Amino acid sequence: MAHLSDVFVLPAHRGNRHGQALVEALLFHPALRQVHRWTLSTGDAHGLYARYGFGPLREPEKQMIRMIPIDAA
Repeated sequence: MAHLSDVFVLPAHRGNRHGQALVEALLFHPALRQVHRWTLSTGDAHGLYARYGFGPLREPEKQMIRMIPIDAA
């Protein structure tokens, strides 16, 4: 399993397929080809990731998260 926490492209470089190149580098990297389950966190790039097969969780009620406050670390 792998988790992708969005990619970030500086505003001056957006629109030049850099985001696509980053996602493709991860998803098609030989060392990661065996990963069968990817999860993703994104706030605004759903269209980008949908091109690569990402979609809504089928069973979000089965997903959980554990957050530790930064100042508690």
